Amino acid sequence: MDRTVPQTGSEEIELYMRTYYSLLRSSDSIKIDTLVESHLAMRSSLHERAAEVAPDSSALMYSALRLPSCIIQTDEVLIGQMDRSFIAAGFRNIADWQRVYATGRRRRTHFDGDCVMAVYVVSRSDIDDLAPILTAFQIEWNKLHLLLQNPDLSAM
Repeated sequence: MDRTVPQTGSEEIELYMRTYYSLLRSSDSIKIDTLVESHLAMRSSLHERAAEVAPDSSALMYSALRLPSCIIQTDEVLIGQMDRSFIAAGFRNIADWQRVYATGRRRRTHFDGDCVMAVYVVSRSDIDDLAPILTAFQIEWNKLHLLLQNPDLSAM
């Protein structure tokens, strides 16, 4: 993976994109946490307070509206272009799973009813949309959990 230090904002965005595309090509499973560093460095205008301890309610709402509500039960997100992509990864009958919807996106998405969500992507722009949304949601979700577990932080 190219870890060149970016010099401009656009280079930071390119590094972020290179990071998730490199991870998508090199492994069959990616932890969202591996994207956090480059997500923070990107300083997205849609996630301005990503690096702060206090939750960024705007980013949380933005990302939550673009993900199905089952995201809070989801431990694993599968991304594929067609059924055979999921079958090759060992997931059969995705089409039989519950179809789920997001308020802010029209992407075909299914949920297994337990903890796995499958998202169909049709282009690179779908991935370029999905990766930051999932990362932003994870960052803000973690902040909320930290606040709930640590009463000393609740004065924020």
